[in-house]
Amino acid sequence: MRSIFINGRFLSQPITGTQRYGHELLRSLDSLLAESEPDVPPITVLIPSSVRTVPPYRHLQVAQVGNYSGQIWEQFELPHYAKGGLLFTPCGGAPLLHRRNIITIHDAAVIAAPLGYSRIFRTWYQFLNRWLCRSALHILTVSNFSKEELIKWYGAKAERITVSYLGSEHVLRTEPERDFLEKHQLRRFEYVLSVGSRNPNKNLRGLVDTIPYLVKSKIQVAIAGLNDPKVFGKLRIADNLVCDLGYVNDSELRTLYENAACFVFPSFYEGFGLPPLEALALGCPIVVANSSALSEIFKDNALMCNPNDPSDIADKILQICNNTPVNGRVSNQTFASRFQWDDCAKITWKVVERFAKAN
Repeated sequence: MRSIFINGRFLSQPITGTQRYGHELLRSLDSLLAESEPDVPPITVLIPSSVRTVPPYRHLQVAQVGNYSGQIWEQFELPHYAKGGLLFTPCGGAPLLHRRNIITIHDAAVIAAPLGYSRIFRTWYQFLNRWLCRSALHILTVSNFSKEELIKWYGAKAERITVSYLGSEHVLRTEPERDFLEKHQLRRFEYVLSVGSRNPNKNLRGLVDTIPYLVKSKIQVAIAGLNDPKVFGKLRIADNLVCDLGYVNDSELRTLYENAACFVFPSFYEGFGLPPLEALALGCPIVVANSSALSEIFKDNALMCNPNDPSDIADKILQICNNTPVNGRVSNQTFASRFQWDDCAKITWKVVERFAKAN
C-alpha cells in the first residue's frame, strides 16, 4: 500500500463547519483504523509548526513539518513532505505540486455565491477548485447537491465524486453550560436561535428583518457566531428582542440548541448545513431555507422558508413556536441520529484505501 498522508492545515484554524468536518472525520477514522483495520500501515497527519493543540489519536500519527503556515505551507512545503504518497485533504485546498490528491470539496460557493468572499479569496479558490476537480484522483463531497454543483461549475466528472453526509453525534459529547441562558437573559423556549459565520450567504440580514413580524409575540432572537463588524455592524441589531452572542463554545452552543423554541437557518447557499443537523440532534425543531442542499437534507424534517421573504421566515418561526409541544422534540433526535461520523469515515476510508492500493 502506498504511504498515506493527511493534510492537517485545518487544525491551525478556528472551528467552523468545514473544520468541524475535519476534526470529526479524523476522530472517527482514527477509531475505525485502530479497532477494525489494525494492520493498516501508519497514516501521517502533516501539520504546520503553528498548530498548538494536537488531538490524541490512537492510529494516526502526527508530524509537524515546515517553517511556514497558511497557503505557503500548503502549496510549497506540504507537497515536499507528502512526496511519493497519497495525500488526502479534508478541508481547504490541496497543493497543486502534489500529483496524487484526494480532496473533500464541500461546495462551489466561491463561484456560485461569490459575494460572501473577498475578491482575492474567491479568485484563488475558483482557480484551485477547478484545477483539482480535473486533476485529483478522486473527490469527496457532502451532498448530492454539492456533487452536481462541482460538475456544473468546475467540470468535475460524476464518476470521480463520492458523496458522504456529515454526522451529528459530536454535539452530544459536551455537557451544557447551565448558567448561560440566565447570563444573557434568554428565556427557555421563548427565543429562536441562529448559528453561523457572518458571511452574507448565511442571510442573517433576512433573519434580523423578521423582527417587526415577531414583536407582538415577544419572541427573542439569539445569534451565535464570530462577528465581523465590516459585515454585520450595519444591521443595527441592538434591540431588546435580539441577543448577539458572538462566538460561543461547544457547551454554550449545546445549551442554546436544547432550550431554543426553534432554530432558524435562512441561508441562500449551503453544501450541507451542519448547524440545523446539530439542532435536530438536540431535539430543537428547525426552519431552513428552501434552497441548495438544505432541501435535500431536511425537506421532511423542517419547515421550509423563502430566504428572500422575511415575512415568510417569520411565519414559519411562529408556526413552530405556537404549535410544537416540548415533548415532541424526540422525533428530531431520531432523524439526526441517522447521520453518523462513523459512516462518513467508512465511506472516506474506502475511497482512500482503493487509491492507496492502486499503482
